Amino acid sequence: MSTSPTVPATPSFHTGESYQEKAWRKFREQPLVPIGTLVTCGALIMATVKMRRGDSQSLNNWLRVRVIAQGATIAAVCAGTYALGSTVGEETKQTKQLDEIQAHREARAGRDRKEFEDRLKAAERQWNETEGALSGRDSNTNIAKGDSTSKALPSVQGQVPQSASSRSGTGWWWFKWPWGGSSSS
Repeated sequence: MSTSPTVPATPSFHTGESYQEKAWRKFREQPLVPIGTLVTCGALIMATVKMRRGDSQSLNNWLRVRVIAQGATIAAVCAGTYALGSTVGEETKQTKQLDEIQAHREARAGRDRKEFEDRLKAAERQWNETEGALSGRDSNTNIAKGDSTSKALPSVQGQVPQSASSRSGTGWWWFKWPWGGSSSS
């Protein structure tokens, strides 16, 4: 599985196809144009070789071949453009479908982004409420009103977790130092 390193696989902006895919599609649409271009370039290279060797008769023949190949290539471009002009409606339909798909994807991404932002705001709101309840702001407000029980969090006084009885040592069994040491050492 080797890929061609000379042809980048960057997708085109409009159609989403790579340069190599686009070249093959264009070659299938108008095969005479790239062939004519190669023949023209070959004739020009051969004319250059004959000129360096000093063979003027062959040079003139290769220059004539180049002119004929170049004319044939231009004729192929014009004929291909005329022939493809009748199929523009099909390509326009395909382009519209691709545009609709892209618009649908963008709309979906926008909805997903909005839903994510809404969930994030709700989580931040819940976090702030929990943080406020833990810091004592809510319980102090309730005590000032005459309510001695906090409705935000259940009371945990006098409750000992079951795993605490199995631990050696008492007190700060749940605390861990940031550098990895234990609280009892």
